[in-house]
Amino acid sequence: MKLKSFTLLAMLGIGIGIGGSAIATPPAACQPELFGRGQFSTDKWEWRFSIGPARLQAFWSISDGFFPVTRESTIVSSHRTLHGWSPRQTASFSGIYPDIDPFVSPDGRFLFFSSIRPVGGEPRTDTDIWMVKRRGLGWSEPTNLGSAINSTGDELYPSADLWGNLYFATDRDGQFDIMRSKRRLNGSYAPAERLGSNVNTPGYWEFNPEISPDGSTLLFTGLNRPDGQGLGDLYVSRLGNSGFLPARNLGPCVNTTADEYHPTVLWWERKLIFVKSSYAPGETGDFY
Repeated sequence: MKLKSFTLLAMLGIGIGIGGSAIATPPAACQPELFGRGQFSTDKWEWRFSIGPARLQAFWSISDGFFPVTRESTIVSSHRTLHGWSPRQTASFSGIYPDIDPFVSPDGRFLFFSSIRPVGGEPRTDTDIWMVKRRGLGWSEPTNLGSAINSTGDELYPSADLWGNLYFATDRDGQFDIMRSKRRLNGSYAPAERLGSNVNTPGYWEFNPEISPDGSTLLFTGLNRPDGQGLGDLYVSRLGNSGFLPARNLGPCVNTTADEYHPTVLWWERKLIFVKSSYAPGETGDFY
C-alpha cells in the first residue's frame, strides 16, 4: 500500500525525498475532470464521496443548500449495475436527521458518518460521529461512538485505516483541528488526541482528513493557510518515525483560487476525488 501511496503523490506533483519527506516538484499539466456528471455531480450540493472495497456501492451526501449554514444534508447511495450506476436512493440509515460525510471502512464492514440526531433520547444541535455495521446486504441501526470521540462541538468527516484507527475533525476548542482515536483490541476507542503541529496550525482550520488504508498518508483540507491558493486547499502529510511530517500543499494541479475540499482517494486505482466550488451565483459544490 505504501508503494501505491508514493505513486499517488507523484501523480499529484509531490516528490518523495529520503526518509519519506515530501519535496515539491513541478506538477505535470493537468485539468481535473468533473466526476460523475448527472449521477454524482448534479444541481445539488454534493459532499464527501465514499465507495466500498468491492466498488459496487457508492455513498455520498447531498443538500439543497450549503451545509455549514443550513445544517441539512442526506446520505444517498448508488449501486453499480451492468448498465452503469443506479439512480441514487436515500441510505437506509439516513433521511430523518441531518447526515453527512459517509465513509466506508477499508474492509467494507463499517460505515462511519456525521449526524445531528438525538443521543440517548436527548436532542442535539451539534454533529457527532456515528457508525453502522454491515448486515448482509444492508446495515445495522446507527451507533453513536461515544465520549472518547464526540463532544459538545462538531465532529465531522470520519476516516479509518485498516486497523480501525479513526481520524476526524472537530471544533471543540474553537477552531477545526484534526484528531485521531486509536481503536483498541476490544473494539472500543481510546480518547481522541489532536495531531501535531505539522498538520494542525495555530490560527488556521484543518479538517476533512482522508487517511490511507495503511495509515501512512494523510490528505486533508487547510483553510486560508499562508501557502494556499485561496479558501480551502488540499494538503498531504506522510507518516514519519515520530509522527506526521510537515504537510505540503498539493499544488496547482489540484488547488486553485476556488474552494477545494472533501478529498477521497481510491488508493488502488490511484484516483483523487474532491469537491470544488467558487461560490458563483447558482453554483454548487461538485465532485472532480
